[in-house]
Amino acid sequence: MSSAVRAETNSSNLKRTADSVSRSDVVSKLESAGVLDMIVVGGGIHGAAVARFAAAYGFKTALLEKADYAGATSSRSSKMAHGGLRYLELMDFEQVFEGIKAREEMFDNIGNLVKPAEFLIPVPAGAWFFRIKLGIGLFLYDLMVKKGNRRHRWIPRSKLTFSGFHSGRTDLMGCFVYTDGIMSDARLVVDNVIAARRYGALCLNYCEVVSMTRDDSGVSHVVVRDTKTGKEMTIRARLVVNCTGPWASTLASTLGAEPRPLKFSRGSHIIFNKPWNGPSLFLPMPGKARYYFVWPHQAGTMVGTTEREVATIELDPLPSQDEIEEIFGRLEKDIPDAGLNRDSACYAFAGIRTLPVRGKDASSTVLSRKHIWTHMNGVLTLLGGKYTTASWTSFEGVKEAAKILGKPLSKEIVESRDDLKRLPGSATTTEVAELERSLSTHGVAADAQGRLLGRYGKRLGDNYLEYIEASPEKLIELETRIALDTEQVETLEDLMRRRLELEYTDGHGEKYLPIIREVFRQMRPDIDFDKEQGEYLARMRRVDALLGKPERTKA
Repeated sequence: MSSAVRAETNSSNLKRTADSVSRSDVVSKLESAGVLDMIVVGGGIHGAAVARFAAAYGFKTALLEKADYAGATSSRSSKMAHGGLRYLELMDFEQVFEGIKAREEMFDNIGNLVKPAEFLIPVPAGAWFFRIKLGIGLFLYDLMVKKGNRRHRWIPRSKLTFSGFHSGRTDLMGCFVYTDGIMSDARLVVDNVIAARRYGALCLNYCEVVSMTRDDSGVSHVVVRDTKTGKEMTIRARLVVNCTGPWASTLASTLGAEPRPLKFSRGSHIIFNKPWNGPSLFLPMPGKARYYFVWPHQAGTMVGTTEREVATIELDPLPSQDEIEEIFGRLEKDIPDAGLNRDSACYAFAGIRTLPVRGKDASSTVLSRKHIWTHMNGVLTLLGGKYTTASWTSFEGVKEAAKILGKPLSKEIVESRDDLKRLPGSATTTEVAELERSLSTHGVAADAQGRLLGRYGKRLGDNYLEYIEASPEKLIELETRIALDTEQVETLEDLMRRRLELEYTDGHGEKYLPIIREVFRQMRPDIDFDKEQGEYLARMRRVDALLGKPERTKA
C-alpha cells in the first residue's frame, strides 16, 4: 500500500497525514480567505457533496455546519441506497429510475460504504392483482440494473425456505426477491467532507450562520459564529449555497432569499441486538404507499420506517411512543417468531425528511421527494432531495452555481473527472483483498475486518495498518484517535453516534468509555469529558426508557 504524505508524530501517537486537521487552523484560514467563490451552508450529505464537487472543479469553497456533520437528517436515514420501490405506486418513474442508476454507481465506486442486499416481498394467498402489479413494478425497477444476479425473481410458496417465510405458510402465494442497497449514511458524509478538504475546501462544523448582507459588487458578507468559542467572524463569498435540509426555507429567509413551502415527515426506526441472517423484508403497512423494512444492521437488525407528518422540526428528534408501539405491533403480526421484540430492542432513532410542496397541498406520504433548486439574492437553495441520489443532486447544484458565477462547467471538463465518482475510502477488489490479508496477519477477526474496511476502506491501508492491534479495545482506541485527528470530532456524541456508531449497539458502547476518555485526555484536553459523558448517558437512558428497557448501571 502506498503511504500518504506524513509529517511529525502528534500527541495522539499517530503520524500526521494529509487528512489531519486542526480547528484553529481552519478558523484562521477562513478569516484570511479573501473573497470565496461559494460558502456552502449545511454539513449533511448534500452540503458535503456540493463542497466536494465545487472544490474539485477549482472553486474557492467553504463548508459550514452549525452542529456536527451529518448531525441531523443525514445520520437518521433508513440507511438504504434504493430506487424507491414504493414510488412506483405513486407513478413517480423518473425518481425511481434515477435512484436505481445512482445506487448502481454507488455499488461500483464506493462499495465499502454501500453494499447490495436481497429484499423479500411476501404476496398473500389469492392476491393475484397485487402480484401482477408488483411484478410489473419490479420489471420496471430492473430496467436500470446492470448485473443479472441483481434482478428480481419469483419464489412460489412450495420453494420458500427462509426463516418465517417457508413452504408451510399457507397464507402466502409466494415471495418476490429483489435487490437494493444498505449504506452507512454518516460515514458517507464524513468521506465526502474529507474529500472536499483534500480538494482544498475549508470545512468547519459547529459554525452557525448569523446574518448576511450584500455589497454593491454582489459579494455576500456572511457573519458566522463559532459555537465552540462564541467568536463571530465575517466571511465573504460571491455565492451562498443553502443545503440545510429541513431548515432550508428558514435560512433562505434569514439570508434575504424567498422561503418556499415545505412539509416534514418523521421516520422512526428500532434496532434489535439479534442478527438478521436471511433476506431483508419489505412489508406493507396500512395506507397508500406505506411500507416498512426489516434488514441487517451492524448492531443486529433494523426495522422501520414509520412515516408521520410533523409540523415542527427538532435537531435531535426521538420517535414518539405510539410509533414505537406501531413497529412492535407490526412485527408481532407479521413475523412473530423472529425474536424482534422488547427484549431484543436496543436502540431507537428518528429522522426528519423534507418534502417540497408543489402546486396543491397533499399528504406527506404521497408528496414527491424530488428536489428543487432556487436562486435569489446571491443564495442558491436546495429544497428536498433523496439520499441515494444526493451525489447527482449536488452535482446539479454545482453546475448551476458555476453558471451563476460565470464559470460554467464544460462537458469536456465534467467528463474528464472520473475520479469524482470515488471517495477517499474507495478501494478496488485487489486492494480490498490485500487489506484483508494484512488484517489477518495482525490477527484481526473477520467481523472486525468487515467493520474496519466498511468504515475506512482504502484510508486504512494508506495510513493505519502499522497501528493495528487485534483486540476490540485497541481497535476502538485506534478508531477514536483517527476520528479526533482527521474527522473533526468535537463532542463525545460526534464520536459515538456518527464516527464509531457505537451508540446504536446493545449497551451503547458504554464499556469503551474509559478507553475513549483516555484518548480525549491526550488529544483534546480542552473538552470537558465528564460533562460530555453525563450528557451522553442521559440521552441513552431516554432511549432505553422509550423502549421500555430497565435502567442500566451507570458507567
